[in-house]
Amino acid sequence: MSQNKFFHSMEAFYMDQNNWRIIQDSLGDGTLNMITDQAILMACNEGKVPATLRLYGWQRPTLSIGYSQDASQYIDQESCKRNNIPVVRRFTGGRALLHQYEMTYSVIAPIPHPAFPGSLRGSFDRISQAIVESLRIGGIEDATVARKNKTGNASGRSPACFSMANHCEIIVGGKKLVGSAQRRLRSAFLQHGSVILDMDPQLTHTLLKYSSETEKQAVLDSLISNTTTLKQLLRRNVKKGEVFQWFLQGFQKSLPGNWSQGELTRQESDFIEDLRIKESLPFNGETIVT
Repeated sequence: MSQNKFFHSMEAFYMDQNNWRIIQDSLGDGTLNMITDQAILMACNEGKVPATLRLYGWQRPTLSIGYSQDASQYIDQESCKRNNIPVVRRFTGGRALLHQYEMTYSVIAPIPHPAFPGSLRGSFDRISQAIVESLRIGGIEDATVARKNKTGNASGRSPACFSMANHCEIIVGGKKLVGSAQRRLRSAFLQHGSVILDMDPQLTHTLLKYSSETEKQAVLDSLISNTTTLKQLLRRNVKKGEVFQWFLQGFQKSLPGNWSQGELTRQESDFIEDLRIKESLPFNGETIVT
C-alpha cells in the first residue's frame, strides 16, 4: 500500500464513529500519564483520532490535584517532599487524589458521538453504566451509580477526592469505589477516573492541609468511612491486569462498535512533546501540568 493510501485509510477509520481504539499502556510517571490523556483529547478535538479507551497505571505513588484546586491552600508541600510524593495537576476538575493502588481509565470521544448524549451529565452517566458492567464482570454485583452527592460537613470541606461521591460516580454499599472527572472541548470530551484496588488513607491524609485538628480528624474519618476498595470487596489482592480485562469486556459490551487495539499517532506524540516543554509551575522539585 502506498503512503497516501495508508493515510487515507487511517483517516476513514478515524471518521467512522463506530470505530473504537483501545490503548493499554504500561505504568507511567504522573506527568506523562496526564499529558498523554490531554494529547489524545487535543487530537480527537481536531478530528484526527477515533473514540478511545485508554487503560494505564502509575510507576510510583503520585498526588494529582484538580485543575482549579489551590495547591498552596490544600496541599502540604513539606509532607509531599518528606514522603517523596510528586504532585501533578490534572486538566480536569475535582479534588486531590493519591494514585497508588489503582487502575486508571480514560475515555475520549468526539462531540457529537452516537454512543453518548450531548450533555456532560448524559455522557458521564453512560460511561458510569459501562464501568458498572465492567465491575459486574469482575464479580462486583452491587456497584451502582451515585445519583446525588453523599456528603456531610467534613466531606463537603475535604480537599480529598474520595471523601465523598459525586453524581454519576460509582459506589458500592454507599461507599465510593471509582472517582471520575470530565473535561469538554468544542468537538471532543475526555473522562478519566481511578478504580481503587487498595488504599492507604493515612498517607493520603498526611499530604493535605487542614484548618484545624478537629477538621483533620473529621476528614480522615470521612475518607475511611466513605471509601471502599476492590481488595475489601473481593477479599483478595486484585491485579491491574485483571481490571484491564474487566474494562475491555465491559466497555465493548456497553458501547457496541468496532473495537481494536491501537497506539498513539504521530500527532499525539508531538502533542505530548509540546506539552512536556510547555511553561509549567514548579512544585516540590516536580512539575504540576497546567
